[in-house]
Amino acid sequence: MRTIIHILLLSGFIFNLNVITASAQISIGGYNVYYGSLHNHSGYSDGEGTPEQAYQYARNNGQLDFFGLSDHGELLSSTEWNNIKLAANNANQEGVFSTFYGFEWSSFWSYGHVSIFNTDDYCGFPTVGSFNSLLTWINSRNGIAFFNHPGWDNLAYTEFDHFTDTPSSKFVGIELWNDHGGFSTYYYNDGFFSNDGNKSYYDEALIRGWEIGASGGDDNHSATWGTATPMRMAVLAPENTRSGIMIAINARRFYSTIDKNLGLSFKINGSEMGSSIPTGNYDAVITATDADNEIFTQIQLIKNGTVINTWLIYDAAPVYSYNLSSITGDYYYVKVTQSDGDEGISSPVHITAPTNQPPVVQITAPASGTTYNTGATVIISATASDPDGSVNKVEFYSNNQKLGEDASSPYEYNWANVQNGNYSLTCKAIDNQGLSSVSAGVNISVATPSAIILEQRISTGSNDAEEGKSGSVNVTNDDLELVYDTKTTGNQIIGLRFNNTAIPQGAIITKAYIQFTVDEKSTASCNLMIQGEASGNSLTFVNTQNNVSQRPKTTTNVTWVPAKWNTVGASGTAQQTPDIKNIIQEIVNRSDYQSIGNLTFIFTGTGKRVAESYEGSSTKAALLHVEYLSAKSSLINNEALTKPSVEQPANLKVKVYPNPAKDFITVKLDGNKIIDKIICFNSSGQIAGTYTGDATGEYTINCSQFKKGLYILMINSGHLCGAGKFIIE
Repeated sequence: MRTIIHILLLSGFIFNLNVITASAQISIGGYNVYYGSLHNHSGYSDGEGTPEQAYQYARNNGQLDFFGLSDHGELLSSTEWNNIKLAANNANQEGVFSTFYGFEWSSFWSYGHVSIFNTDDYCGFPTVGSFNSLLTWINSRNGIAFFNHPGWDNLAYTEFDHFTDTPSSKFVGIELWNDHGGFSTYYYNDGFFSNDGNKSYYDEALIRGWEIGASGGDDNHSATWGTATPMRMAVLAPENTRSGIMIAINARRFYSTIDKNLGLSFKINGSEMGSSIPTGNYDAVITATDADNEIFTQIQLIKNGTVINTWLIYDAAPVYSYNLSSITGDYYYVKVTQSDGDEGISSPVHITAPTNQPPVVQITAPASGTTYNTGATVIISATASDPDGSVNKVEFYSNNQKLGEDASSPYEYNWANVQNGNYSLTCKAIDNQGLSSVSAGVNISVATPSAIILEQRISTGSNDAEEGKSGSVNVTNDDLELVYDTKTTGNQIIGLRFNNTAIPQGAIITKAYIQFTVDEKSTASCNLMIQGEASGNSLTFVNTQNNVSQRPKTTTNVTWVPAKWNTVGASGTAQQTPDIKNIIQEIVNRSDYQSIGNLTFIFTGTGKRVAESYEGSSTKAALLHVEYLSAKSSLINNEALTKPSVEQPANLKVKVYPNPAKDFITVKLDGNKIIDKIICFNSSGQIAGTYTGDATGEYTINCSQFKKGLYILMINSGHLCGAGKFIIE
């Protein structure tokens, strides 16, 4: 047990001191039990506080495992609806706290109240003006719905149309407790019909074919989300994730409890509450527990709304069984009672002809709207599950044309060398009985990226320099001898500095050269080597000994054998260096590179070509031409990262594990090279995190806050670069 004390101030609201005790995780029936509430309000309708405050308070103060907001739809604006969704997404923490967004369709004194979750849009009364209209609305959307506080609008005989409409599979539960009104208000009652043996609203809905479970909602309007009452909706799930909780709710694998940590399992023939099983003779098994070791004094087994067996007990961990003979249409649920009078009521098990439920499939990467470069490899990732069986395989499609398939999770297909066009990606999951489902479409486009073109001329006299064989440096010459000058100076070392180019760190250089203008005719043989200054922020030249030659140089170099320069003033291809993109690439990949973009080039060799200097003609001084792609636009083309040109410096070999990951990944470089910097991008090319290495060849990244999907890493070690990828499940 641990005790947590919070004092929370929210927008002028001062909440009382709350002392909350959190117990160890309860597991029962092969599942973990997660406690929460989905029916709650904020100041966006008729409650208090902001959505952000609600999610934070429910987690930190209420100690809930999952939480949802369902503000009144008729009081919401579209901006507020989007803010609720954003707040839920930001507060969600997989494995710790699952958040959901929804709204409440509120037909006051008329057709009742319904909470709806996980739809893209929302509706309100009277825009959707009857319960039958609401059924039409939700049946056309993905989402789930709950009947709220049945009998609350007791002056209106039309509430929920008395469950007489064709049942919707989107309705998954009915509240057996609400606000401070427990089972005595919303379960122990005579429902809409007075001639059915005093059956509750819960049973009246079940009898009429609504396959719903036993839920409850805090319906909190007072900014005390999760602390106003100990009552909970409890979900049986393998893990506390959005998908895990939602799969359990869709399977009706939940129960309603007045005690905040009561555990309950109800199985027939091994199938947990919420299941549908075929007709037969079975053993029902009821298991209960409590984190506080409270005593259970009674268990009741209920069939079609009538108690068929009662056990009077005195047990902290009861396990009881009962043999059933059932027919199609029967349903069973259980109710357990503790010594203090607190109760828990399960969702039912339905007896029905066997029907196979379809699998569920969703594309997790890429994100819709992603643009790729021509020839990219598009990594398509998907999640798939089957509520009553297993997934046999997942097929991947583009514009309804099958690309390939994957028979094991994580489901993934690498679509290589994709050409220009617009594509709609879908996935089809096929279960073990051959039933299939198709995911929502994800739209991507592939196009040839537009390179950014930079042209910058030497801007000051101190940015072109000559260093003679004695080491003396001249920054005021009216021309540049590349490289032989006189017997005194010999073969010079030439330095050219282009400052403030603003090329961003990590940019992909696609083409680059330096353009000279002829100052003097020179036709003798000439052989030059070009290197860059290996610095992230090169400085201008000064008249100090060896100021050019002693600068650190890139490992990458380019050889240039220029053609004859026959015409003074010429500035064409003969006066243009070969492509020096790999020299610049090495510089901008450096971990110390500053994106003001100071780039320095050093020329050595033999022979002579005479070019204009800044002092000779500022408008004809050396010109740097660079074409590059930003890190974001080039990153989307995975081929550009994982298969660099052989002309580039040797790239790093990167290992990323575990992959797929949940909370942490480790990045390791072969050869124990030191990691200088890591940049993590999501599948849309947005930076998800930037990390500085710790002088080792390994680095661990906490990715517990990352959303599911594909992520790509760019890693720098000195002048070397590498890339890796991983998936968050």
